[in-house]
Amino acid sequence: MTNTIAQMNKEKTMFWTLLGVLVISIGFYIFCINTTVRNIVMREQLENDSIKIALEISNKEFKYISLKNSLTIELAYAMGFKNVAEKTFIKANSSGIVSYAQKEL
Repeated sequence: MTNTIAQMNKEKTMFWTLLGVLVISIGFYIFCINTTVRNIVMREQLENDSIKIALEISNKEFKYISLKNSLTIELAYAMGFKNVAEKTFIKANSSGIVSYAQKEL
């Protein structure tokens, strides 16, 4: 009789242990699915944001190119630019120091 009761206690312990492992496994599976879905949604949002940013950049590049192509010498004179009579170039010394020629007006 005690042998049968001891065997039933082992079976109960094994049953509850397996049931606990099953519940933990199902919980971990649900957690993994939830994490995967959240990552997919976040990736789609990031892709949409990158598409919007790329579109803004291309629009700004198009605007820059159109403004650059519309620039003429007459427009530059109208904006106050002048021709330079004497050009001064700067030269980097071998020591890494940049020097320049300065004129006093």
